[in-house]
Amino acid sequence: MRLKTLAMSAGAALALTACASGGSSSGPTREPIRALMSADALMFVSFDADGDLAVSAAEIEAGIGREFARADANSDGSIAPIEFQNWSNQVLGGTQMGPYRLDFDRNVDNTITREEFEAEVRGRVSDYDEDQSGTLARREFVRLIGQARPPAERRPEQQPGAMTRPNG
Repeated sequence: MRLKTLAMSAGAALALTACASGGSSSGPTREPIRALMSADALMFVSFDADGDLAVSAAEIEAGIGREFARADANSDGSIAPIEFQNWSNQVLGGTQMGPYRLDFDRNVDNTITREEFEAEVRGRVSDYDEDQSGTLARREFVRLIGQARPPAERRPEQQPGAMTRPNG
């Protein structure tokens, strides 16, 4: 539930940033930098057991084990599609944001083994670990995205539903 609240707060902050930035086509602006935090980053933030705002290699390993156990609800050593969906809803905020089940189930046999789960999570950790230090800093979780371009002004004849006059 805490991750879902965090995800909703992050989404609201991004929406407010996008709305507040306005847009002006004259010269350089001081628009805020837009950034995106993905669902897997939210999971990695939860691995920070000591609250030092960085996720160490030991915390990553402990987090991987904890999340596999959470996803493997029936404790049979593998994650079925319904177990993955339930885990994704709980930990990642839903199945629409990714990572997706097939990101983990690379052989598409409808079963995610512990090895597949660990390999995918470790691969994602490596993707985030920009300086390859083995520790994930908060700044590494944020992905900058391009500035939104301001809306183009339309001439009246370009407005949707506008009637055009024949020439002459």
